Amino acid sequence: MRTDDVGPVSAGLGRDLVGLIRSLILTGTIAPGEKILPKQIQERFGVSHIPVREALRALEAEGLVVTVPRRGTTAAQVSLGELREVYAMRRLLEPPLMAQAVRLRSTEAVVAAQEARRRLAAESAADLDTFLARHREFHWLLIQPTVQAVGRRILEQLWVVSERYVRMSVAAHQADVKATHDHDTLLQAFVSGDADLAARETVHHLDLVESTIVEALTPDLA
Repeated sequence: MRTDDVGPVSAGLGRDLVGLIRSLILTGTIAPGEKILPKQIQERFGVSHIPVREALRALEAEGLVVTVPRRGTTAAQVSLGELREVYAMRRLLEPPLMAQAVRLRSTEAVVAAQEARRRLAAESAADLDTFLARHREFHWLLIQPTVQAVGRRILEQLWVVSERYVRMSVAAHQADVKATHDHDTLLQAFVSGDADLAARETVHHLDLVESTIVEALTPDLA
């Protein structure tokens, strides 16, 4: 882990150790397969071994780290197999959830989704962190009307793993530009109340993102 790539941590942010380590893994500062030394984490963020241990357990549950007894903890490897599994699960869950969300949406939800789409359209993959934050916000607002606590935890775990792959490919292959039509059509379905269109377009969007990632990463992950 290149600790010089991480800026100073405020007292408030230092408490969110899971988020801090997650960010290091998602951005590639901690590379796939790289060993994560708890002592180094403790020293960098000024915390004791207990929160580090708990944070690594949480990240293991998310699929971002792997701990092997007597061998330590490493950032999880990336693979085409994992990528395809994640998107297969997303295709099972998200299209019917989107259709139901469209049926349950409120006027306030429509306005919020429209505003989120405008914010997303104003960003580009040149500022990847901001673009992905806007992207998550938009998709969450579309599906939120039908998702409760359990569903949110499952989706967030899938989205976290997906983001790792998206970050490795989106800028180089203009996935943000390619997905523009999908985002507009998803919003159209949400606004108009067309549940069938929402489900179909969700499948199309997931297919597009997965195929873009595969195209970008097959030479490295095959």
